[in-house]
Amino acid sequence: MASGFTNSQDQLTPTYYRVAIDTSGYSTTATDNDSGGVEAWDYNHFSTLNTSLNNSKRRARGNIRWNAILQELQRFSNCEILDVTVLKTGPAAETAADHTAVSVTFTVGFAQEEYVFNGLKSLVGAATLSDGATSLSTSAWEALSASNKAAQIVLCVKEAVTRGITIGGGDGYTRRYRTYDPAILEQRDSDVTVTRPDTASNVWADLTVGIIDTMTQETF
Repeated sequence: MASGFTNSQDQLTPTYYRVAIDTSGYSTTATDNDSGGVEAWDYNHFSTLNTSLNNSKRRARGNIRWNAILQELQRFSNCEILDVTVLKTGPAAETAADHTAVSVTFTVGFAQEEYVFNGLKSLVGAATLSDGATSLSTSAWEALSASNKAAQIVLCVKEAVTRGITIGGGDGYTRRYRTYDPAILEQRDSDVTVTRPDTASNVWADLTVGIIDTMTQETF
């Protein structure tokens, strides 16, 4: 019996963008508030846990930045996050909680890109984005060509990711976060302070964002 479901071009069809973050230049000194880079996985993702509380706080900072990236990406519209890959020096996949990432890549998909563009444009106005040189188009979304729309969303994604990575700015942001203390062999809630790992313009320069034009919705 037919389900009654069909795909059509009248449905919302996500457009996907691949994001690559080069975190190789960020501090790995566990006691520094700017350390930790970007970490998609919490300490308990690994069978080999942190060997010190400071190392666990370092991973927590990276995880806080990752969560901030996700919040910024969905600030104006729901999104999909797919195919997250975190690599350590080598490069090879992280296998222990003490490892530090040198790169993070993932795919983000938006079904309502107009909301993303208009939302960010309303937030920043004519001001430059985090790179200090680029502004969003002053044209209405409907007036942009398909290629220009994609280019504007690339900028929106880069801005969102930059804002997430630089959470805390230079002064610092502190929150209670789960960490692992090997001295007691238990999880504990710790005060974790996060400052940006680099200036916003340098973080922006560490990002590569490109449209994935091969992921399309099948219609029948």
